[in-house]
Amino acid sequence: MKKSFSPLLIVCSLVFIVACEKNETTQSKDCVPVKILDVVCNSAVLQITDPAYYHLGVNGYEKNGITYDHVFTTILPCKLPSNNNSRPNMGVADKPFYVQILDQPEASDPNCGSCAAIVSNAPNKLWYVSFSEKCN
Repeated sequence: MKKSFSPLLIVCSLVFIVACEKNETTQSKDCVPVKILDVVCNSAVLQITDPAYYHLGVNGYEKNGITYDHVFTTILPCKLPSNNNSRPNMGVADKPFYVQILDQPEASDPNCGSCAAIVSNAPNKLWYVSFSEKCN
């Protein structure tokens, strides 16, 4: 019995180790610096500008013959940070800003108009975001 118990214990241990997977949370409490590459309605393609967060994006987004890396798709929330007085697609697109990555979208504002259009050829990586006014 002792000899058959050892191989069984080893096999069970290996199955347990292989079955375990790393549970990586998608939410980032940090603020991630981004800039907008493209917007249609509330759908946007954001480019991450800090190498510490590049892993949150994907590579190879093309727009106007230029390829961009470290990008993701998001649905922009209606609530804007106080330092931006207009939507990012209305004159502040080249101004970098900060977002927090969320597991779920923020509660929608019933007074916020939106449409179902999305950016064509948007990256398949989608993150929900909230605007961050301060970066710590």
